[in-house]
Amino acid sequence: MIPQASLAAALSEKRSDRRIDVLRHIQDCGSISEAARRVGISYKAAWQALDTLSNLAGVELVQRSVGGKGGGGAQLTADALLLLEAANAMGQAREQLHVQLEHARQLPVAADPQARTAGAAGISVATTLARLQVMTSMRNQWPCVVAQLSRSGPLVQVQLQGAAAGAQFGLQSHITDESAQLLGLRQGLPVLAMCKATAVTVQAASGATALAPGGNGWQGAVTRATRGGTVQELAVRLQSGVQLVGFSRQASSLRVRSAVQVTVEPSAVVIALSGE
Repeated sequence: MIPQASLAAALSEKRSDRRIDVLRHIQDCGSISEAARRVGISYKAAWQALDTLSNLAGVELVQRSVGGKGGGGAQLTADALLLLEAANAMGQAREQLHVQLEHARQLPVAADPQARTAGAAGISVATTLARLQVMTSMRNQWPCVVAQLSRSGPLVQVQLQGAAAGAQFGLQSHITDESAQLLGLRQGLPVLAMCKATAVTVQAASGATALAPGGNGWQGAVTRATRGGTVQELAVRLQSGVQLVGFSRQASSLRVRSAVQVTVEPSAVVIALSGE
């Protein structure tokens, strides 16, 4: 049975960032290595991009030829060409929507009170809608900006700083170098930091509690507590004002307003681009 391409799945990722750029340059030059050079990523990262897009689409997007004049090359499949056409159309639609929203923000109140409401509230409608497009099972999601990047072998340590109201919130994420390249991470880039609630450990605050070097840890207070079996689900407001959900496996139940220590392993923190 011939698989049907799921182009919508492949395009649901951000505005499909550098992965789509890899396809565009393969179309232009017929070479994966040259496409990687033009995008500014490694050959390995380019293959990661192709693998990810192929998995999302459910079909192969690139055909490789071995040998021959020039040592072989790569050619996009018909599905890949359709994917690029759809990506271009989506990009144009997003630009038009952005222009319309910005125009509505700048309208005087007397001209259109309803259209001016969002701007008066001080929010970015386009940014908020873009963040809402990232649908995931991860319950903890925080708008951040990249504060610092440091490489250690195949890994990149990403220092993140909370955006807007959570500006006092800082955390670390450890990702692969290829992922950092494909995301185009750089200092000051707006991102979404995410982690599963099950990756968040909550315990009663104690002066003896110590964090491992390079780990994520914050102080906060319980705002909601639910007991279930041997674990307890807790909603916590950190001192920075950021909220998160985690679990405690301590024998004693934590109550609302209990002072707690929250920890998350950097390897559990996922970085996403929200299309801002």
